[in-house]
Amino acid sequence: MRDQIKKLMESREVDLLWIIGASNECPEVYYLTGGVSLSAAWILIRPGAKPLLVHGPMEREAAAKSGLATVDFSRLGREQIARQENDPLMVSLETFVRLAEREGLKGRLALHGVADPGETHHLLKMIEQRLPQIQVVRDRPPIFESARATKDKSELEIMRGVANDTVDCLQQIFSGLRDCRERDGIVIDPEGEVVTVGRVKSELRSCLAAHNLRELHETILGQGREAGIPHASNHDDTPLRTGVATVFDIFPSRGGGGYFFDITRSFTIGHADQEFEKLYSCVYDAQLAAIAEARVGMHGSELQKLACDHFEDAGHPTVRTDPDTTSGYVHSLGHGIGLEVHEAPFLRLQEVPDERNRLFEGSVFTIEPGLYYPERGLGVRLEDVVFLNSEGRAEILAEFPKFNVLELKG
Repeated sequence: MRDQIKKLMESREVDLLWIIGASNECPEVYYLTGGVSLSAAWILIRPGAKPLLVHGPMEREAAAKSGLATVDFSRLGREQIARQENDPLMVSLETFVRLAEREGLKGRLALHGVADPGETHHLLKMIEQRLPQIQVVRDRPPIFESARATKDKSELEIMRGVANDTVDCLQQIFSGLRDCRERDGIVIDPEGEVVTVGRVKSELRSCLAAHNLRELHETILGQGREAGIPHASNHDDTPLRTGVATVFDIFPSRGGGGYFFDITRSFTIGHADQEFEKLYSCVYDAQLAAIAEARVGMHGSELQKLACDHFEDAGHPTVRTDPDTTSGYVHSLGHGIGLEVHEAPFLRLQEVPDERNRLFEGSVFTIEPGLYYPERGLGVRLEDVVFLNSEGRAEILAEFPKFNVLELKG
């Protein structure tokens, strides 16, 4: 949470936090400014002072809405520096030197945000050479990772809004599919047209856009062999087939940068498959057990062990019995979600568990067990986002039905 940042700085022995990026691509800038639209920004955090937002002259109105102290890059003379210096790296260096002189910066500096790693490496070296009172350090674990790992009430409400809009779109897609019929093992719409993977994705994309949601990562829609490979999709022109394993995984965020949601449903279309139903039941039980066991104070690795126990007892290989397996249970149980689709905490095996993956009140994460057998054309994953409430237990962020068969009415 935001109110933890300065305490985390003290515990990491960091005097200065410098964040670089645009609000639509840098989670830290979005987080600190409340999501105002900024195409380029520096944010400086110091104990005992209000965070300082350095912004471009064209974005002064947006910067003012952030609630942070602000200064225009032009007040630091960046325009004049750029007229005399053609190397963007040197422009950034000279601008930072002027900022440091203006604000009296000194101490241990940690950098966060989005920037070219090679350029940034050289920039930080030159800053230490020009400003010996500043020492560049690595905060470990990263301060913002720790702060963002738990969400306050306002963040949860924003995430719930994204979740509700997403499941509304998912409901519309499933309603459209239920109105279809089967012809020779292929899904046909009421007009007699073949329904393809690409068509489903396109209709979902349009619905998401109408709710001001966007896909930064491609929606996963896999059938048969592709359903048996966790993040595989069939080609867009592939017709949807009936009676085969289908995995549908969507993870949009709010437009303009913002919080993500993530949900997966697995099913067959039109009629059941006994092998699929057996795997589905096993995965369904694993997810229910993990949600019931998740609680404040638990380490994420404990939940992963629980999932491995469940699947191994049912006779399936797991990443614990064989870290290289491509069949059975092949991944971690889940991951934190927020301004990034994958963030702390991570529900994975750890020989030496660390605090990064411990669960706290306000932790928001997915629980997504799965079983995969690509050589048999089988795959099942069920995923929901949960948060740990004030009672210390997991609560599903947005309920949505689970079903092993998507029945066709046509």
